[in-house]
Parts: sequence; structure tokens; C-alpha cells
Amino acid sequence: MSKGQMWFRHAQGERVVFWENNSVQVLNYFIMKYLLRLVSFYLFWGILLTLISCSTRGVLPLPDQQEGQAVETPLDPPSPSFRIATPTAYYYYELGTLAINSEAIQEAIEFYQRAIQIDDESVYLKVELTKLLLSQSMNGEAETLIQQALDVNPEHVQSLMLLGSLYANQERFQDAIELYQKVLQIDPTYTNAYLFLADMYTRLPKIQQATEILQQLVAVHPDSVSGLYRLGRNYLEMEEYDNAIAYFEKALEFSPDNIQLFSALALAYEYQQNYQKAIAMYEEMLYLKPGDGRMIEQLMKLHLYLEQYQQSLGYAEKLQKIAPEHERLNLQIGMIQYELEQYDVALTSLQRYTDIYPDNLDALTYLALTFERVAHYEDALETWMRILEIEPKSFEARSRMGLLLEQMERYDEAFDVFKKNRELFPDVTQTYLFLGLAYNHKEDYRSALEVFEEGLEREPDSVPLNFYRGVAFERLGEFENAIEAFQRVVELNADYANAYNYIGYMLAERGIRLDEAFEAIQKALELEPDNGAYLDSLGWVYYQKGMLDEAIRELERAVALLDSDPIIHEHLGDAYTKKGDLEKAIEHYEKSLKREFKEDVQKKLDELKLKRKSVKNHQTPATLQPAKQKVD
Repeated sequence: MSKGQMWFRHAQGERVVFWENNSVQVLNYFIMKYLLRLVSFYLFWGILLTLISCSTRGVLPLPDQQEGQAVETPLDPPSPSFRIATPTAYYYYELGTLAINSEAIQEAIEFYQRAIQIDDESVYLKVELTKLLLSQSMNGEAETLIQQALDVNPEHVQSLMLLGSLYANQERFQDAIELYQKVLQIDPTYTNAYLFLADMYTRLPKIQQATEILQQLVAVHPDSVSGLYRLGRNYLEMEEYDNAIAYFEKALEFSPDNIQLFSALALAYEYQQNYQKAIAMYEEMLYLKPGDGRMIEQLMKLHLYLEQYQQSLGYAEKLQKIAPEHERLNLQIGMIQYELEQYDVALTSLQRYTDIYPDNLDALTYLALTFERVAHYEDALETWMRILEIEPKSFEARSRMGLLLEQMERYDEAFDVFKKNRELFPDVTQTYLFLGLAYNHKEDYRSALEVFEEGLEREPDSVPLNFYRGVAFERLGEFENAIEAFQRVVELNADYANAYNYIGYMLAERGIRLDEAFEAIQKALELEPDNGAYLDSLGWVYYQKGMLDEAIRELERAVALLDSDPIIHEHLGDAYTKKGDLEKAIEHYEKSLKREFKEDVQKKLDELKLKRKSVKNHQTPATLQPAKQKVD
């Protein structure tokens, strides 16, 4: 015998190596030997007691031999008062149990089979071996054995439940249903039979029948958390959210710290779009499980969805501390920082993420948008081009490139992009909108009109296309067509303020239908009361009506909001001229020209300055004196 080996002899005398260099196996051997001696000791006394009190069958009749008696369910341990097996059979059963603990499954099966050979009437042994066979996916042998158990006791609940589960796994749902119904006839209080039966109906799927079974369960067991929970899930699937919430809340009364119930309730609130209550549920779960990443992530997403960006960012940063290896968080944080207009830090987060995942379209899109926000137009353009390399048919990337090129005053390049888009994306409404606006920029209003109308052939109810069609008509001087187009816009969208303003301003500009113009502009101002352009239109209506004080009041309000607008200054110049306040008129004409040179405004200014000069030349000491007193 070599060093480190121990030799043992079987009863037949052959010599085998039992282990080698393994002290753990040595220890296990002696433990097993001790346990076998202990079992032998109890076996001896068991046999002795059996012989003392033997019946005609050689063993005391135990409860599972008594007519009409049932044992516990597969989920419950057997009651001590129920018959298990004869002592000899039980000895082999214990050997099988020891083999299972040693992970010697095949030996365990053989011991169990030997026990059943000794006591073929033991339902308990058949059930235990069935469970072992099922754990090894030996379904055929398991079914045969459990049928044998039912031959011994057709009303044995645990056997019926096991066979039902086996049928369910084989998708023999109707057979399983019949078995579970039989269990409930035997024991109407048996909780698992209700649950498994409901599960069968759910899988058929017969959700209404499953719900009725669960309602029967909670009628028998009002405190059944599983029954209440599954009822809630069923109502959730049927989109009856109030009922689902009611059952989840009832279940929480009996199991107040149950995370699964809180999670289901939060989901129901989300489906109900009651996001604040969903947030409250996740916060409660986070209280029960501090630092749980799933709860923190869900809270981050919910706050992000609700556009509560600061709260969302707080949870994102917590999650980053818990899971620094969670690289996608850099993307989430960058997106939130973008929404918070924290563009510099957003760039850092997004670039960190794209360094690792250079082809992630979400990250690249937000990165490009962030570059735009900080006026890094070349970087933004380059990023959109990277997106196009990954996804050549990205309408968003091509359109953003065109808009960026316009921003960079590279109008011809932008025009080419939008023109190409019409070839690539003929079914996208915005294709025609962007191309038409590009023609507008070229002041080619006829081509713009043709493009807008081409788009409307595909989508007649497009509000933007109808609106800019009206703008094109207005630029072309087709007054009635423009008015008709803008009226179509407000038919499609009664809250489209700019269309009302166009109608009112066009009428006021021509000095016609001024009451109609006033009504249209008032509607625009109801929708956007602080819009300087709309106040300018209102002032111009008053001007055309000869209500100069009201006109000046509204035009001054307008210029306070849009001081950079040359037209409002021109209108103020006109109003002050008509009022006779030459100095104020000159001031606003000069401001208008400073913002945008127009020959007709320059002509008005020159004429007004000549008039002022003429007035000064014709003033006498008598006419000057009151003015001096007024100043004093």
C-alpha cells in the first residue's frame, strides 16, 4: 500500500482503494458509520416494539391505511400520526436520505426502491421517491410510481397534487385541472389546490375562470396572501387597475414588509399612470431594503419620465456610488444633465460613455445635441456624421445636420441635405417642411409652396405644412389663399396662436375687416399673453382704427418684450408721427434702421427730420416760451 492510501475489503474479500489523500472523506466515512449504527439501534427497538404489538399483517395499522384518511400536501411535512412505512422499509428510506445528503442520488433511488419493495403499501415512500425522480427529470418513472400510490389510496391528496404538477409540466392542463378539482372535493380548504387550479386556467388562458377560483380561495381563507396577490395580478392583466390595487393593499395588511407586494402595487400605480403613488411605493421598498439598486434605478427612471430631473439625478448619483461598474449610468446621468441644461458636465458624462461604447446611438445623439447647445457646431456636425456612418438612413441625423448647416450659415449645403432627404424619406412629413423652409430662406416662395403642397398630398391634416403653406401664400401676395390656409390651421388646431395672429395682422395691414382682425389677435393673446409679436399686431389694429393712445400703449408693451424687432420700432415711429410726437417717432425709426436697414423706413426718417427742422426754423420767441415754462 502506497503512502496516503487506505485499503478496505468487501465481504467477498476483494481489495479496493476507497480514498486517497483525502482526510475529509475519512471523516465522512466515520460519520456515516456512526449514523448507520444509530439507525441499526433504532431499527432493533422498532422491530421489537412491532413484534410486541403486531397485527394480522405483522405491523400496527397507521393512519394512511385507515379508510378515508389523507396525508399532508407536497408543501407540508407528514403528520407524525400518519403511517410512513414498516421499520425495515423505513431503514432503507433513511439510507436513501443519507445518500441524498451525500449527493449520491442514484444510490438514494435504489435505497428508496428497496424500501418500497419491502413495503409496497406505503404511499409515503412512493411519494418521496416520486419527488426524487422528478428532481432528476425522470418524469415517466415518476408518473408510474405516483399512479401506483393512487392505486393504494385514490384520495391521497399529496399524490393527487404531485400528479397534477406533473401533468401541468407536460402541458396536460385539463388533466391537471381534474386532479386539482378532485383535491378540492376531498378538502375544500386546501390552499394550494386553489392556487394550482387557478394557475392552470391562467395558462390556458382562461383568466376569468382563474379569477373566480382565487375569489373562492379568499372566501375560504381571507388572509391568504398568495390568493390576494394572484387576484391582484389577474386584475392587473385584465387592466382593472382599481381592483388590482385593492387586492395588493389587502395582501399588504397581512404581510406588511413583503417586497413582492410593494413591487406589484407600484406596477399597478404605474399602469394607472399614478406615478407619484408608484414613487411612494418604491421609496417604501427602499426603506425596507436600503441600498437596493433596482429600487433606486426605478426611482431614477420614474422621476426622469416625470421630468423631475433634479430628483432623477440624485438617484442616478446614488446608484453610481453603489454600482460604479454600471457604465450605462454615465449615459443616464449625461441625459439628465442635458435636460437640466448642465451642458458642460453632460459633455463629460456622455464623452466618458462614448469612449467605451463609441457606437451607442443614444449616447451619440445626446452628445451631438449637447455640442449644439454649447455652440460647438463643428463637433456637433461631426457627431451627427458618426451617427450616419452607423445608421445611414437616420432621418434625425440628416435633418439635424441640415439645420446645423443653416445655423452655421452654410445655406447651400443645408439645402442639398434637405433636398436629398426628399429622395430618401418621401413618406416623412418633416422632409417637406424642412425643404420648404429652405426654399423660403432662398426667398423662392413659389418652390416652397409646391413642396408644402406635395407634403400635404401625403398628410392633408398636417398643421405645420398647412401653416407654412399660408406663409408662402402671404409672401407671394396671394391674400385670400393665405387667409384660407390659416383658417384651415385653426380648424385643425384651435390653439395654434400664430395662425390667429397671421389672420389678424394681414387684415390689419390692409386696413380691412378690422373687427375680425381684432378678434383673431385677441384669441392669439389669450393663448400667449406675453408674446411681443402679437401685441405688435394688436397695436397695429388700434393704429388702423385711429385709436392712437391704445396703439402706442400696446406697441410700447410689445417693444419692451421684443426690443430687437425692427418692425415694432417702425410701427411705434408711425404711431408717434401720427400723434405728433416727432422726437419719439425719430427715436424709433432710428432704432428700426439700426436693427435692419429698409429704404422706406429711411425715407420716413428723412422726411421727419426735415419736418422737425422746418418746425424749428419757424418757431418764434413767443412759441418757445411756453415750452420753457413747461420744462421748468
